[in-house]
Amino acid sequence: MVDLTNILDQGSPGRVVEAWYEANQEPRLYLGLSEIGHECSRYLWYRHHGYTQKPIDGQTLRLFQVGNNIEAQAIADLRAAGFTVTDNQKEVTFEHNGITLRGHVDGIISGLLESSKPHLWECKSANEKSFRKLYQCNSYETWNKKYYAQIQVYMLGLKLDCALVYVENKNDSSIYTERVKLNAEYAVNLLQDVFTAISQKEPPERKCPTQSWYAAKLCQFMDICWG
Repeated sequence: MVDLTNILDQGSPGRVVEAWYEANQEPRLYLGLSEIGHECSRYLWYRHHGYTQKPIDGQTLRLFQVGNNIEAQAIADLRAAGFTVTDNQKEVTFEHNGITLRGHVDGIISGLLESSKPHLWECKSANEKSFRKLYQCNSYETWNKKYYAQIQVYMLGLKLDCALVYVENKNDSSIYTERVKLNAEYAVNLLQDVFTAISQKEPPERKCPTQSWYAAKLCQFMDICWG
């Protein structure tokens, strides 16, 4: 049972809700497959070795929950429209030299007009600016390398040849979809690089050249990395 005394003292209902999210957050202390596309090997090393990240503010945690709600609604909508969506939160694992990396997929979808094969189904949400960028480049890989890496290792782990990415605009609920083929060589090489990096006794070299670098300021492990 969470003591609400300090939470209710925060004032406005909006701030009370955000304080509740902050008080109940459970930081992830392991490296999941959803993050192995991160550009910094040092970040991956910190994540794998259980270093504590900066606490996430309540507004951002609520935003994460919006993404969860969109995913649940998308599954319901796809099923209502006649598609088959199964295996929500199915676990995918890779093991190497005593290290296990795991992740959970949004689902597997069947019934597409373009193919009779089941596809990995990956659901994301994006703000207006990011969604507009996706439409302009018309390429999930170009839009977000980290997300692209995630679906590639998921497809590899599930032995699927293709994925359907489903991105919803949080501003107006417009939807972008794209079929992405498995690039097995890319996925295997990525996994090898990640296992090599996190197996080191000491953290790898930093990606950011200085502490004032924009990516360093946003990093969850900035204090540990530069402290």
